[in-house]
Amino acid sequence: MNNFLKISVSLFALTLFYSCSDSNTIQTKLEVDGGQIEGMAKGSLKQYLGIPYAAPPVGELRWSPPQPLNPWSGVKDASVNSKICHQPKQPTEFYDRGPDQSTMSEDCLTLNVWTRADTAEANLPVMVWMHGGALVWGSGSEYKGEELTKRDVILVTVNYRLGPFGFFAHQELSDENNGYSGNQGFRDQIAALEWVQANISNFGGNPENVTIFGESAGSWSVNVLQASPLSQGLFHKVIGQSGARLLPLTHLTTAADYSDSALEHGLNLAQIISDKKNTSLDDLRDIPAEEIINKVEQDPVYSTTFDTLTIIDGEVLPEAISAIFAKGKQANTPVLIGSTADEATTFDPKMLAPEFAQSLKYSELITTSINQMIPKVDKKIFDYYPINNEEIAKESWINFTTDVMFTAPMQDWGNLMSTVDSQAYLYIWDHHPKVNGTTKFKAFHAAEVPYVFGGMDMFDIDLTEEDIVLSNNMMDIWTNFAKTGNPSLPGVFTWPPFNSSSQKYVSIGVVIKEKQNLRSEKVSLINEGYNRSRIDF
Repeated sequence: MNNFLKISVSLFALTLFYSCSDSNTIQTKLEVDGGQIEGMAKGSLKQYLGIPYAAPPVGELRWSPPQPLNPWSGVKDASVNSKICHQPKQPTEFYDRGPDQSTMSEDCLTLNVWTRADTAEANLPVMVWMHGGALVWGSGSEYKGEELTKRDVILVTVNYRLGPFGFFAHQELSDENNGYSGNQGFRDQIAALEWVQANISNFGGNPENVTIFGESAGSWSVNVLQASPLSQGLFHKVIGQSGARLLPLTHLTTAADYSDSALEHGLNLAQIISDKKNTSLDDLRDIPAEEIINKVEQDPVYSTTFDTLTIIDGEVLPEAISAIFAKGKQANTPVLIGSTADEATTFDPKMLAPEFAQSLKYSELITTSINQMIPKVDKKIFDYYPINNEEIAKESWINFTTDVMFTAPMQDWGNLMSTVDSQAYLYIWDHHPKVNGTTKFKAFHAAEVPYVFGGMDMFDIDLTEEDIVLSNNMMDIWTNFAKTGNPSLPGVFTWPPFNSSSQKYVSIGVVIKEKQNLRSEKVSLINEGYNRSRIDF
């Protein structure tokens, strides 16, 4: 080889090296707000775990709104999950993932990013998942991105403060924060979305095409985020799975006939965790986190009271979510919303509290539930949930709990989207997975989640070919909505928009098909009853 050829080959190799080492190529080590992180790669998939998005809310920052990141020196290891936020034990083994206190920390405001983008210019749609768990349990690390990211999206999963750390109102906190307190967990979610806007392009994501999605309390969360003026512009599409906060809400300073004020609830919680009345905020901040969790675990009322956690605080939520939507003040973004057909089968009180199984009567339980949850409902509601005998009453309790907590609010959400020009798309998920050899739970609460993520290990589902096909269809629907704002699958089916006049929705199961009028008479009675109780001030 002559010298000229040698030089030419060397120059070509050098050029190739620099082009392959271009700064826009996404490496496992990259820069984000706060400093450098190093994730890990599995083939084309790169995952970055436990990335801080706000300062640790510890010490004097316990219960404060999320604060700006503390920069770190060196390279932060992003190959392993961070500790999860402190939370009590779950009351049901069916949903319990079994974390213990050693896996928990108050320093938990982190998120995870899963991407297959090669360069920062990939500009892929971004899907940000808010986990469920009644705002008391769960973590972002339970949800993986291997399968969804095969469909040209980036997945972000978020940890946010929970229970007594994430939803606590107190007068001294309000004094510190311009008159506002409570809703700390929602503020964390907003801070995470701000981090996504500032950093996701480094992972190949498009900050102008962000979908927020979640199930159960995660769906409550995205409903709140769509309503909150603090999160406007931080996302562009919403997927809500089994949950909305359109019921009458607790107010920060004012009691209603259905709830004490949030400040009063905060005083009760302060007494639970301190064993004293009128404990100062400084003293409350000195109580070890583990001790707080132990105290709330021992309190049966706190462990089962979730509706008071979301409050009208004046800032995150300046008024009731229903009022914000009715005035067209919500984010004008497309929504894909729905629930499962048999949500409450896994909430059976005889399964959750077998020690009371002998004395519990479903006929009394459903009557009490209706009278307490929607006291101003038209009494013909009982015609739809009969109690002729205990077997019928049990079925009625499951059906009523499913409808009042999930079916009705999701349709209310769809109806309230009429105040903006973005479309709403409604679904009912009606597949009966076999769990530990049985389909007795039917289409239970959260049953669709493993199908959305392509991870069937979540409930030990006995996989069939039908399950795999359904999961692939759902991942296609969810990611197509994230890309286009429309869940239709070209060449497969066209999804009709939902509105109060057409009442069209899609039933998702082994067969996916268009239907109309989802339990409409029962749903109308429930939502009318809620509207009579609501105080929107």
